[in-house]
Amino acid sequence: MLWPPLLDWSFEPVPIVGSATAAYLYWRGRRTASAALGRGTAWDNGDTAFALGIGALLLALISPISFFDTTLQWDHMVQHVLLLLVAPPLILLADPFRTAWAGYLAAQGRPVTIDGTAPARVMRILHAGPKAAAIIVLAFSVDLLVWHVPSIYNATLRITSVHDVEHLTFLLVGLLFWDQVISPIKATGRLSLLGRAVVVLVGMFVSWGLAIVIGYATHPLYAYPTPTGGLTLLGDQEIAAGVMWVPGGTPFLIALLYLGIRWFELDDRTASSAVGVQP
Repeated sequence: MLWPPLLDWSFEPVPIVGSATAAYLYWRGRRTASAALGRGTAWDNGDTAFALGIGALLLALISPISFFDTTLQWDHMVQHVLLLLVAPPLILLADPFRTAWAGYLAAQGRPVTIDGTAPARVMRILHAGPKAAAIIVLAFSVDLLVWHVPSIYNATLRITSVHDVEHLTFLLVGLLFWDQVISPIKATGRLSLLGRAVVVLVGMFVSWGLAIVIGYATHPLYAYPTPTGGLTLLGDQEIAAGVMWVPGGTPFLIALLYLGIRWFELDDRTASSAVGVQP
């Protein structure tokens, strides 16, 4: 069996309720505080990104991908890619935390301002320049590598609670990692374009390095049951490594392309300004 049956959905209540709650808080903020956030009330690209991010999250946690994540390694790897590399950047493109907090303030009849609030203090800690970024990149790398240590990985296949913790850390660390890349360019304490590119490159090389180790292993690393349909355990593992290498590498490459475009735009703008001030 190479592709899970499309009707086998798990319908786990926690991701469904959690996603519905996040969507409600986001849309309340969009409805009540759009003007204060500098956004109109019409559907925009941020809303599309948020919807796609929540969709990717649900796809990872309740679809057939979730139903077969303990029996097919390549399927499990698709789940990891969605939780760590796809859902977080899409969700963050919508600026959901600031939007939800603004909606909360508006609903309370309080001035819609982020400055001086608890979220603002948290953001200052997370965006305290290269040092904070280095800690987050280290957390991203450790989280990815530790969960793929065979003894720990095998525990996720046997113990549901450990598997759930793995998913939670992937999502949280993914949000922290991509927040260093997806944020206003000139916001206080945020990384420069070069700094963001370094963050993306380190994350990409760690992911690719792990894919190489898994893909070139001469024996199965993890305790999956033997697949049906002629697929071997080693073949399943090689496909999983390919998923981490190609689909898993795509978000990193898209981010690098975007950062490169922004760098050239800023460089051209700086050059144009320099020409304009010459006597």
